[in-house]
Amino acid sequence: MSEKELLKALEEDTRRECTAILENAGQEAEAIVKAAIEGQERFKRERFERAKASMDSERVKMLANARLYTNEVMLKERQLAIAGVFEKASDRLKRVRSNKDYSKIFERLLKETREQWRTYMKGEKGVIIVLKEDMLFLKGFNDTNCELIADEAGNMPPGIIMMSKDKKYKIVNTLDSRLEKARPELVSMIDRTLLSAE
Repeated sequence: MSEKELLKALEEDTRRECTAILENAGQEAEAIVKAAIEGQERFKRERFERAKASMDSERVKMLANARLYTNEVMLKERQLAIAGVFEKASDRLKRVRSNKDYSKIFERLLKETREQWRTYMKGEKGVIIVLKEDMLFLKGFNDTNCELIADEAGNMPPGIIMMSKDKKYKIVNTLDSRLEKARPELVSMIDRTLLSAE
């Protein structure tokens, strides 16, 4: 092999090696670019997923707050409606005294109170308190175990309050107390009315 052939062979080897190096470098560059593009796409997807999760979380929070606010408004309106109904009912009960049948209502309240007293206090002496205006309904009342007292201040609602002399035991049987006893049932009726109106 001559010097010329040797140089030519070396040149071809060098060219092949350069071509191989360039091909390898091109493949590596393509792999790096591909990895960078995939990384960028993955980063975009992750960022999008985080943003979506954050938006979903914010949406859930906003919906929960809206439900909470709606419930709060409904509860306030319900309480206002109930308070209004009870206020009107209490006002009407105060006017029952002027009703011609009030004496019968009073007698029934007195009878119930005394029966309850006899059931729980068996022979104990008690004090019956009524409105001053209601004393006329007790003209024929005669019970040695009961002392009658008129509420001079007029602070009590129409009805009967009976208590032990030491004030430890007390039966309140007034029109207002009856309204309070009926409160759960009335509230339930009001709720049904309000819910059926929606």
